[in-house]
Amino acid sequence: MNIIAQDIIQESVKSARLVNAQEERKLITKFIDYYAGDNTLQYIKPRFKGASFQEVPPVNFNLTKKFIAKISRVYSLGASRNAGSKYATMIGKKDYKFKHIERMTKLLGTVAVRVLLKHDSFGNTFFDYLPIYYFDANFGDDPFTPISISYPLMRSTSDIDNIEKLSYCYWDAHTYIEYDEDGGVLKEVKHSYGFLPFTFMHKEHQLVDFKVAGADDIINCNESVNILLTEANLGMRFQMFGQPIITGLYSDAKITRAGTDEAMILPEGASFSFQSPNSNMKDAIELVKSMINLCATNNSLQVQFSNEGKERASSGIALKIKDLDMHTNWQNDLGIWDVYERNVYALEKAHADLNGIKLPDKLGLDFNEPDYPKNVQDQIAWDNHLLANNLTTQSKLLVGYNQDLKEKEADSIVQNNRKVNDANQPESTQSVFKRIRDKTAKAK
Repeated sequence: MNIIAQDIIQESVKSARLVNAQEERKLITKFIDYYAGDNTLQYIKPRFKGASFQEVPPVNFNLTKKFIAKISRVYSLGASRNAGSKYATMIGKKDYKFKHIERMTKLLGTVAVRVLLKHDSFGNTFFDYLPIYYFDANFGDDPFTPISISYPLMRSTSDIDNIEKLSYCYWDAHTYIEYDEDGGVLKEVKHSYGFLPFTFMHKEHQLVDFKVAGADDIINCNESVNILLTEANLGMRFQMFGQPIITGLYSDAKITRAGTDEAMILPEGASFSFQSPNSNMKDAIELVKSMINLCATNNSLQVQFSNEGKERASSGIALKIKDLDMHTNWQNDLGIWDVYERNVYALEKAHADLNGIKLPDKLGLDFNEPDYPKNVQDQIAWDNHLLANNLTTQSKLLVGYNQDLKEKEADSIVQNNRKVNDANQPESTQSVFKRIRDKTAKAK
C-alpha cells in the first residue's frame, strides 16, 4: 500500500473513532442526566415550538432512578466478606460504594472502577473505589482485556457537557500521564504498581464488543413519557380555554370589547364562539401507563398506579412467587458480581502487598439475600425450627432482628434477660429442671 493511501485510511479511521467517542460521551451524559432527574429539558425541548413552553412548564418525570434502583439488588443488603480483621477495617465504605457502582453499571452498561489504597489524617489505611463512567480502553491480543485506559479528568460537575475544557489522563501497568485536548503532555509519572489499577463491571456478559449496552429502554421510556405528559398539559390548557373564533367580520372592523358584566358588540351577521381541540386525555394517560408497564415488564418489574385498587397484603410465599422473575435475575447477577468482587480483591491484595500489608490469598464472600416477610405465626415456627435443630442460637436470632448489635452484645443481652425472666417467674411456673438445679445448689 502506498504512503498516501495509508495516511488517508489512518486519518479516516481516526476521524470515525473521534466521532464515535463524542457520540458515546453525549449518550452517557444523557443517561446520567435522566438518572439524576435534572437537566433533561434539553432533550425534549427540540420536539416543541418555543412558544409552547410559555404555555405550560415541561414535565420532568424521573422514573429512571426508581427503575435502576429496583433492578440493582445485589448490594441492596450488602455482602459479608471474610479476609481477616485487618481487611474488615479497610473496607468500611465498600458496600456503600458498590451499591452506587452496581446502579451505574445497570444504567450505563459498562463502568471502569479504579481501586485505590488511601491513608487518612488519623493514620488509618483504607480502600477506596472510584467509578469512571466514560473511558476509552486499549487492547493487546485479547479484545476483552484492556491493557490501558484513558478518560477525562472531571474538574467540576459543571464541566460534564464541556469536553473542550477537559484534560485527560492515561493509565497502563507502569505509567500515568495527564494531557490536554491537543495531546500535549502535562504530567508523566512512572508508578510502581506493575498492574493496571482498574477493573471493569458489565451489566451482563459481553457479546461482540468490550462494552455492553446500558438501560436504553428505560431512558427512551422516560423521555417519551415526559414528551407525552407535556403534550397532555398543553392539550388540557387549550381544551380548557379554547380558541376564540369570529366569523362574518372583516379584519379591520371595529370590535367593542367587554368584560364579564358587559356584552360584546359585533357587527350584524358576525358570530363569536370558542373551539376546543377534540382530544381524549384519558387515552393519553392510558398510553403513558402502557409505556411504563411495558418498560417495567421488560425489566421484570411491576408497577401500580395510585388510581388503581390497592391489593390485599400478601404472604411472603405469595410475594416470592409474584417476584419470581426478579428473584431469578438477582440470582443470575450474583454469579457476575462474584467474579467482579474477586477481581477487585486481587487489586486490593496487590495494593496491600506494595504497602507491606498481608492479606489472605482468597476472599470469603457471601451476598446477603433479601428476605420476604412472614406472618407472626410462620416466623415463630421458623425460629423454633432453627433452634430445635441447632441451626442457630438465640443470640444470632437477636442479631437478625437488631442488626446494630454484635453477636457478643446479643449473647450478653440474652443471658441477662434469661436471669431476669427466671427470677421473676413464680416457682410453680418455673421449669422442672430449673427447680432441680436450684435445690441442688442449696443442698451444696
